[in-house]
Amino acid sequence: MSTIDNLPPEILADIFAHEGLSDIARQVCHRWREIALPIWQRRLVLLPSDPFKDLGMLEYFQNFSLQDRIFVRALDFCSRREYDSNNNSVFYVEVADQACLRNALLIQSLLGSKIIELSLTDTGWSPESLSDILQANYRATRHLTHFQISLFQTESFRTSNLVDSMIGLFRRDASYLKSLVLDLAQTLPTSAWAAIAECTQLDSFHLGLHRSSEPILTDILGLVLPKWTSLTSIYICQPRFLSAEILSLLYKHLPHPHQLRELHLIFEACKASLYEQEFIEMIHAMPNLQILVAHLDWTNRMMEHVAVKLPNLRELSITCANLNFTCSGISYTTWGQGLEKVNMRTSGKIWGGFLEAIRRRSRRVKTLVYGSMKWGGSVDEWE
Repeated sequence: MSTIDNLPPEILADIFAHEGLSDIARQVCHRWREIALPIWQRRLVLLPSDPFKDLGMLEYFQNFSLQDRIFVRALDFCSRREYDSNNNSVFYVEVADQACLRNALLIQSLLGSKIIELSLTDTGWSPESLSDILQANYRATRHLTHFQISLFQTESFRTSNLVDSMIGLFRRDASYLKSLVLDLAQTLPTSAWAAIAECTQLDSFHLGLHRSSEPILTDILGLVLPKWTSLTSIYICQPRFLSAEILSLLYKHLPHPHQLRELHLIFEACKASLYEQEFIEMIHAMPNLQILVAHLDWTNRMMEHVAVKLPNLRELSITCANLNFTCSGISYTTWGQGLEKVNMRTSGKIWGGFLEAIRRRSRRVKTLVYGSMKWGGSVDEWE
């Protein structure tokens, strides 16, 4: 009789790699610990005021051998999320206290200079706590290759020590940072963007701006993009209408738009006529895109140019609010055979031959069509 214990280590490792499983699996038995511990140690998650994640974790690492400690490469100071079954929503438990912060800082110091990834959120951790964590980062680490900070509270932007610590980090690690993720409820001061612009080794940039944030994209794209000669992945999300000016700045200020492999543009839909030509010009400047996520108001002309100019495209995710959108770019144009995933959301009617058209273009495509829609085929038949 086959049991989970009969699975080879590499299969168990894939299972344990799912979020949270390695933490549990490493405590089950000696065999599982050997497999799960290296996975768990890649990213250590510290939750505010969680009994195990602060007191228990501190004791655990104090008893760790130095050899075991140095395998920890990433720290994630995140919030504890709970699910509200009555309202079908996720809410955050904001209960971090000074004892929790003190233990987290001790853990950070115990792990030493091997930490190269740091993620922070001010939901559950106060702005002052984040400032202390960043200052401890200077003492405990040599440099970071990945930095992520999510500032959802408006008071975070008024905490000068926090902003100064961020600027100091960008300047210290400007030649090391490869990946930067910023989720901002408000804009950062110009001095912070100037320091971010000096991170010339970035290959991945993620910028999430909340509805309450100022429309600062036109101001910062010209400041930061020209210096990022290694950039291959961009994610920009702002729940505001997209303008032709933003698209023009995006591809004109990139020093090497042809080397971009991944582009995510998440904006509110407005009339495509306001940016259609600029979008097409941008696509022509980025012929090597492999992943394109563009939640805009698509037109047939935009789709046709994407199909023609992006032969290496593997994933395409779009939103369409146009009732007359017929996917003619898929219907009448030969796509590159690398296309594996098409993800479409529409409030209109999808042309009846959509699935068959994609099937003819690439046998490997898996189609996910979601949203309010009608169509001329069955997704069950395709998938």
